[in-house]
Amino acid sequence: MQETSMITPAAPAHEGLEQRISDAITSFCGKMLFVYVHIAAFTVWIATKGFGQDSFPFNFLTMAVSLEAIFLSTFILISQNRQQALAEAHNQMVQNRLQQMLNDVIGDEKLDIKNEEMINRLLQRIDVERVQPIAAHVDSIAACVARIEAALNMSGGKTPAAS
Repeated sequence: MQETSMITPAAPAHEGLEQRISDAITSFCGKMLFVYVHIAAFTVWIATKGFGQDSFPFNFLTMAVSLEAIFLSTFILISQNRQQALAEAHNQMVQNRLQQMLNDVIGDEKLDIKNEEMINRLLQRIDVERVQPIAAHVDSIAACVARIEAALNMSGGKTPAAS
């Protein structure tokens, strides 16, 4: 059976600039630094009342935060869609490999069954009554060869043809 390694699909090398920007923004937004920057910015904005330009109840700040939420949710969805596509590609690859392994196992099982059937047919064709005398004859020939070799070893390895 042929072994192949499981390779997870990597991000395509030809990713667009937009995808890389989306991933970078999503990565940054998933860190605590993002929260700290917002805490600092909101604190400064509220403490200075928008540097004197934002009227109560902070209309510009509300609009800016709403726009930020819209854009961030879009970037996150773009990144999630890409991750889902990679996961689906990986799952398809795993499913194909499992199907190939199943086919290999089934093929091996079929081969084993054919071999077993062939051995059974051969065993049925063997005539035990004819094989036993042949086996006894082969044993007697082997005994004769052993006696000849023993006699040669006792005589120093000289054969009548050699003298």
